[in-house]
Order: sequence, then C-alpha cells, then structure tokens
Amino acid sequence: MERELITADLDPPALVGERYRLVRELSSSSGGSLWCAEDQATAGALVALRQISEDQDRWRRSWLRLQGLLHPQLPRCADAISVDDALWLPREWVEGDPYQALSLSEVLQLLKQLLPLLSVLHGQGLSCGELSPATVLRRSSDGLPVPLDLGGSAAEHPCQDLRQLAELALAVVAPGEAEALQQLELFQRLHGAEPEEQFASADAALQALQQLGLVELGESPAGEPSPPRPAPRRRKQRQEQDVEGRIGPVVVALVVAAVVSTGLGWLLLSRGKVATPSAAPSLSLPSRLPAAEVDQREQLLNRLRALQIDRRWFLKLVDASLLDRYPERGGRLPGESQDDAPLRRVWNEIAEDWLSRVEQLPLDLRTRLGSLTNGDWRRRQDALVSRGLSAKVVEQLVSGSTATLLSDRFGSEMPPEPFRQLWYAAAEQALGGVQIEWLDAKPGKPITVSSSVAAGGARVFPVKVPQGSRLVLGVNGSPLMQMSVFDAQGQVLEDRGPLRVVSLGEVTRAPVQVLVINEGLSTAMLTLSLRADP
Repeated sequence: MERELITADLDPPALVGERYRLVRELSSSSGGSLWCAEDQATAGALVALRQISEDQDRWRRSWLRLQGLLHPQLPRCADAISVDDALWLPREWVEGDPYQALSLSEVLQLLKQLLPLLSVLHGQGLSCGELSPATVLRRSSDGLPVPLDLGGSAAEHPCQDLRQLAELALAVVAPGEAEALQQLELFQRLHGAEPEEQFASADAALQALQQLGLVELGESPAGEPSPPRPAPRRRKQRQEQDVEGRIGPVVVALVVAAVVSTGLGWLLLSRGKVATPSAAPSLSLPSRLPAAEVDQREQLLNRLRALQIDRRWFLKLVDASLLDRYPERGGRLPGESQDDAPLRRVWNEIAEDWLSRVEQLPLDLRTRLGSLTNGDWRRRQDALVSRGLSAKVVEQLVSGSTATLLSDRFGSEMPPEPFRQLWYAAAEQALGGVQIEWLDAKPGKPITVSSSVAAGGARVFPVKVPQGSRLVLGVNGSPLMQMSVFDAQGQVLEDRGPLRVVSLGEVTRAPVQVLVINEGLSTAMLTLSLRADP
C-alpha cells in the first residue's frame, strides 16, 4: 500500500531523469513500485513517483489524459519519464490523513465530495484506480478527499468505480453506523451486484444523494438539528507509520478551527437581508438554519483559513457574483428565510467554483488577494517594457492568464473590484515567469531555435529585422500552444491561434514580437524557424 514503508533511504541516492532524487520506496508490486522523491528543479519539494514496468503504453496514455485535467481534488501530474526499461510517473505530493470512524452524515458528505470527481474522470475514460482507506486522503489544506491511485485503466464500466466507492464508505464508517449506511437505498444501488440495480453513472448517483431525505442526512423534517449523537469513542492512536504527507500540527489546527467556527463561522459568514457588493459582510448572527447549511459554511470557513485567503475579500467576490447573476434583486442578498433557500444554494455553488479557481494560485499570491494594487501591475508591466516588449504584448500575456481565473466573463478588459484582484493575481503570475529571447534575422541566413515553455508559461521572441525586409516564420510544437505576432508598437500582425507558418509583408516597425503561450499542464518544446527576405 502507498503508506507502507518498504525500504530505508537509498544509499547512494539515485536520480530519475536527472531531476527526481529517490528518497524511499513506499510500495511495490509485480507491475512496478511507488516512491517518495525530491524534485531537484523545485528546491527539493516532495513528489510521489510511480515506476511502471508492465503495460507502459496504457499507463502513458492514461497519464497524458490526467495531465490534461484540472480539478482541485486531483494531484497535478508532471511529464512521464522513460529510463532504460522503466516508465516513471511523477505527481504532486499530498499532505493529509486517512479517513476512519466517520459518522453517517460524514460518510454521505465524503460521497458527495467524491462523486463529482468520478464524473469528471469517467468523462475522460479514466478511473480513480483503487478507492480504499489506504488510497484516499483527507487533504490537510482544505479537508477535501484526494485519491492517490492515479493513472489506472480507462473506466469502461463506471459501475465498478461506484461499487468501490460504496466499499470505501463501508470501510470508513464508524462501527455503530454501518448498519444504517447499508440500509440506505443509495448505498445498495452503489454496491449493487446486478447492472439493473446499479446507478448508470456517477452523476445519477450524485443526484440521488442530493435528493436524500433530511432525516437520512441527520436533520429533522422541520430543519431542526437531530438529537446529538453519542460522542464517538476516542480513536486509537496510530502506530508510527509513513503516511504520505502526515503533518499532525496542521490536522490539529483544522480540528480546532472546526470547533471555533461553530460559534465564529456564521458570525463572519452571515448576511443581512440587504447589501451591496462593495459593502463589508454583516456581522449579525443568523437565526435558525438547517444544520447541513451551517456545516457547509463551516467547511468553507475552514478551507479559506487553511488556504490563507482573505475572508472578507472572498465573501465580497461571491456576493458580487451572485448579484451580477440576478440583477433583478437590486442588490439584495439572500436572507435566512425558507424562500431564500434556493438562492443560498446558488451562493454556495458560486463559492465552491471560485474557491476551486483561487486555490490554484501559489500561496504568495493567495495571501495577497484583497490587497493587490494597480501599482503592482504597473511595476510588472514597466519592467518588461524596459526589456523591449510593447505594452500591448504585455497586456496580451495577462489576458491569456486571466482566462483561467475569470473565464471569458470580462474579455480582455480589466474588471471592477472585487474581481480585479484576480486580474492582478493573473498578471503577477503570467508576467513573473515570462521568458524573452532576442533573435536577429539576417537576409539569406535562416535561423532555427528550440526552446521549452513551462506549463502555463509564455515565451516572447523579439526579432530584429532589416528595414524593408520580409519575414517568414514557422513555429512547431504542442497543440496546446498558442501564438500571436505583433509589430514594435504592439499592433497585431497575426491573431492568436495555433502554431503555424506565417509570411509577413515588408516589416516597417521592428522588432517583430512573437508570443507563444503554453496552455497545457506540462512543459513542452517548440521550434521556431525564421528567414528574412529582401
């Protein structure tokens, strides 16, 4: 199993692909092994490195599809490496703890968190691999379940994954709750042995879960909390083991946060009945609300705290998004009445969507959201302009990065606050890693250069061209790359599109600036050929 320590530290340490230093072997089987390794390209950050010795073509195809998926509960997958007769698959290391002794409501919440992920994977012909207490962690940073057995065979039969999910639920539920879980029709259909008994898809199972009665979810029909359950027995302290990313202090902090949030979470997350997007969140305590809603908001509070995201800014972001979606409300946010329950559900859905976007930002940017300024953006822009790029090329770099955070909602325009903070963050991220490589095109002397572009990164090639010459460009590389061509003043010569061959007319304003953006999730190579003609 992944958490079991099989061998001691290697002596001497071995490097895989001249990048990953093997630290220790976590598990081994006839088809390969799993290692803890240090990434020398990121100052020794830990990664999980799977060695594949059998059926490598299938694993390689699955890994490529996983690299193309961006989901907050999927560890990021780096480029596969072939060394001798082995295939090595690196992925993000996960900090967390295993699930165990959960109440019935906690198990149902776990299913609700895993089913959307299964749906995404099944849509790409992928499986979660093994789903068990040994291969699903509660991530320390946000409390979400994360599967570790990635890269498995295609999900030709989704019901198999759903059956595994039922077995996971039964394995982690507290002993006194197992019978109640097995009596649920939802569980019986997830675990069904015959096709006619099973759910047709993960989406169908999720829909059934969402339609479960309040009593089954631990609430009374009137929305009052059910009588308190007996306090669970203290869990036996686990023996010393090599749990992936086990960090006790963080887990303790999250538990304390959950206790505190019972009184404080709604104090900070509750709303008055009338507000505007720019107003600070109301600090009035709410009246009685269904326990499930209170629990959902507490989880949001914990995730914001763990991700170190400014709470007030994030709440303004969600409020503004809701009011933008329902302009007919005239700035009125949902209250605590039963009539506003559908709107409160929409608010929660919007919050989840924004959180899945924001958590992709590095920590140093997440902690600055709410305090980024126009000055931060201008300093980045001025630094690149001073290196020879036009201001419009710099803006094009930012617009490509903002699409991930803001979708296409605001186009290329800088949005108003609180959305503008994400525009600033995208600018910081895009411009901080841009690479510039100057080229000198001379008549009769073709030039070819090869360069790598990091995942989500960009490279700009300013090309010096003799006055009055024509320029022919040919760019080859990954289909996930996009290119644009500008003149010295930032006027568009070739619109953004796939890598291709372009023939420019007489160049009157040099340097010509070739911008290439890598929209993939892994580093990719490109080849640029150019020729100046008289």
